[in-house]
Amino acid sequence: MKTRVITAAIAAAIAIAIIVVGSFVTPVLTVAICLVSALLCGELLSARKLHKKMVLFIPSLLFAILIPALSATEARYIPLYIYVLGMCIMAVVLHKTVRTDDIIFALAGVVLITVSLSTLNILIWEESAHSAFWVVFSLGVPWIADTAAYFVGNKFGKRKLSPEISPHKTVEGAIAGVLGGTLSALLFGLIFQLIYGNVTIFYGVLLMVGFINSIVSIFGDLVFSVIKRSCKIKDYGSIMPGHGGLLDRFDSVLFCLPLVYIFSQFFYFCL
Repeated sequence: MKTRVITAAIAAAIAIAIIVVGSFVTPVLTVAICLVSALLCGELLSARKLHKKMVLFIPSLLFAILIPALSATEARYIPLYIYVLGMCIMAVVLHKTVRTDDIIFALAGVVLITVSLSTLNILIWEESAHSAFWVVFSLGVPWIADTAAYFVGNKFGKRKLSPEISPHKTVEGAIAGVLGGTLSALLFGLIFQLIYGNVTIFYGVLLMVGFINSIVSIFGDLVFSVIKRSCKIKDYGSIMPGHGGLLDRFDSVLFCLPLVYIFSQFFYFCL
């Protein structure tokens, strides 16, 4: 527990520093997103031991950087198309040496991760005046939901949520996670209203998105737990002592980022 808390504190300090600098120099946030994308894709592919198949691993990492990097430009779909096309061609040309299910695993995983992170990068550039808000809100709600679920589940959890997939998750923890994530959305609104000063925060929208994302984050966590079980691993890595790999912390986020972007196209979060 102590190691977990220390690691979380260090990670939070690094994240805050990047967000603060990135709120003044937007490309810093894009670079951070690209690096995270490459690390997440690397951990996912390594879970299936695809890091040993360089013909899959190297192109996937390259496009894991390129797809988010160009997501806020008019060329946003080009690297995504090239990667998908390249993997499909590989499935035909290398069908004797590379398993089709490995190609599909790599393709699905890399597209999910990169497209999800790309939606955050697009928001940052479209709403550059409030870039810090979008980063903190998009990542913070599912993380706080996950943290609330972890601590409440450990302390009060009795009924298992999905014992065959994730034996430590409980119904009580899930309820606490949804409540914590929803309330954190309102808290982020209050904090940024104080920071930005002359800004209008639409708390009803924050409450709605926070509630939905808190629920979705649970399923994101469970999906990647299923993948871990299929790959027969406990964690995706060891880059974060007490937590596992970076993907172990971003699994609950990846299905939430696109939802924030979708809702941003129909509702105002802040003005």
